[in-house]
Amino acid sequence: MGKQYNKVEKRRRRERRIKRKKLAARAAKGSKSPDAEAATQPAA
Repeated sequence: MGKQYNKVEKRRRRERRIKRKKLAARAAKGSKSPDAEAATQPAA
């Protein structure tokens, strides 16, 4: 669980952050789509 795994973690964190940023931008615009609501639910 060395550098390779750290790279995977970093990529996952980055993807989640980008997803949140997109959602926040969409919410700020005011377009409430069902897709955006589904994305806010944690995918267990």
